Amino acid sequence: MVKRCTVVLLLMFVLCTSAQVFAVPVAYRSWTYLDLTALLSPQWSYTLLTSHSYEYERKNDSGREEKKTFFYEVFTGPTYTMRFDNLTVKLPLWYYYQGFPVRAAVSPTHKDEYYYAHNIEFLPIVEYKIGNLKLWNRVIFHNKVYSSFYDKSSDRKGYSLLIREYFRVEYSVTDTFTVMIGDEIFQGVIDDDDTKDIPKIPPLSPGFEYGGFSQNRVYVGFSYKFTPTIILTPMYMYQTQYFKTGNKLTEKDHYLFTTLTFLFKTYE
Repeated sequence: MVKRCTVVLLLMFVLCTSAQVFAVPVAYRSWTYLDLTALLSPQWSYTLLTSHSYEYERKNDSGREEKKTFFYEVFTGPTYTMRFDNLTVKLPLWYYYQGFPVRAAVSPTHKDEYYYAHNIEFLPIVEYKIGNLKLWNRVIFHNKVYSSFYDKSSDRKGYSLLIREYFRVEYSVTDTFTVMIGDEIFQGVIDDDDTKDIPKIPPLSPGFEYGGFSQNRVYVGFSYKFTPTIILTPMYMYQTQYFKTGNKLTEKDHYLFTTLTFLFKTYE
């Protein structure tokens, strides 16, 4: 069984990393999160989550340099948690800030730019434990309400809805070490009326989301608890992007996706 799994993982890695399989741009990035969560009661918590993404290299993208600092994020808001024996349901409602610095070397305007977007995230999470196994599912309702990307001020305020579903399987090897594998899909549901006819902009931009399937992410990694309140979760994430007619593959991205979590219990 172990040998079979090893062969399958090696085949997946070769397919994911081979530039000859799909002649599309390939990016290599890190994405680092800092999660500060205050546990206010057994039911309520409040989170401040920040991130930074950095692009180290691009391939198969003639005339384009790596984007270096690629992305900033800030999430903040409360979470309500309900527990029913082996079942846990979490209901976060967060404000989400996206920041996109664009260097002159890779900007269409040939000068430094900075775009940003304001969003509201509702992301219910369901967890179910079976012994050492946990089935984890999160659905993000990504509501974008403002984007500085557009030239007209009237276009910057609007509304689009992107739904992201992330299913993950976790297995606790010990009380402190857990391995995990998961998959996340991105599906645009509602276009912004004022900007939907503007020619499609590059993926992972601050513009309003477009309808239809756009991305898929595969995650493989583990989490380690240094203490019950300090947790490190490094993962490899392989992202494919589809932003052309007929769901054509337009880019492949490889990430070292790391989250450092600090929990602060404020009640007895």
